Amino acid sequence: MGAVIFNTTLAIIAFLLTFAVFLLATWPEVPWGWLGPTAIAVTIVIPVLFYPWAQALWMAYDLYVHPLEPQEEEAGHQRVGRTTSATDEG
Repeated sequence: MGAVIFNTTLAIIAFLLTFAVFLLATWPEVPWGWLGPTAIAVTIVIPVLFYPWAQALWMAYDLYVHPLEPQEEEAGHQRVGRTTSATDEG
């Protein structure tokens, strides 16, 4: 669900930036017929391309906000066949 939040935010920013840059670059003769479809296309394409990174960013953010508990770390070590040693804790 968090990746959707990242992607939605990116889509809104992409739309606003596309709209603003297009508007400023063509002012005062703005081709309104091109501006809308271009901004909408960018708003659709960018989130589709960015989704894998949005998922990774969400997972990193979630781990930052909710760090793993020691028992969760131990369970992960056991899952991969590794035991915790003194060198892992230092």
